Amino acid sequence: MTSLQIGQRHGGFLGVLQRALARASPHIWFERAEAKDRLAVAQRLRQHVSNPRNPPILIFPEGTCINNTSVMQFKKGSFEVGALSIQYDARFGDAFWNSSRYSMMQYLYMMMTSWAIVCDVWYLPPMFRQEGESAIDFANRVKSVIAKQGGLVDLMWDGQLKRMKPKKEWRQKQQEEFTKRLKGE
Repeated sequence: MTSLQIGQRHGGFLGVLQRALARASPHIWFERAEAKDRLAVAQRLRQHVSNPRNPPILIFPEGTCINNTSVMQFKKGSFEVGALSIQYDARFGDAFWNSSRYSMMQYLYMMMTSWAIVCDVWYLPPMFRQEGESAIDFANRVKSVIAKQGGLVDLMWDGQLKRMKPKKEWRQKQQEEFTKRLKGE
């Protein structure tokens, strides 16, 4: 049984690749910048999980690639419908695409010519949203469990920071924390 996969819609060569993948297994593509797309995806996810005969859903809740040393802030949308923890082993080939270092074509060549893509998989006990717990709090609790299992750093920042400036409130929080450390609090 194949899983339903969720991902950002792309144009160009990557878009062609996405459309080919969509013919091989079920996917839900979305535009990250479109709020109406996010709502439509959430509705499709709820509809999908309501039928127990549907295949499982594969979601990468960080919403971006990570270098396998940390777990970044999860997107809350993954936790509004309802764990499995996967950590790649870079000994034979690194599944992480450092887009500031390699073009998509270089990355695809490296992936296709690597000896193997190896990953460690931990089947964690099911986690459920607690009464009164927000999707964000639930996502952070799950992220913490996954980070601990994989021996990874539990980061509170969003992986999209590599593409854009940090939010003003994040900078202020870090400045406040730094000030407290300087004062010895």
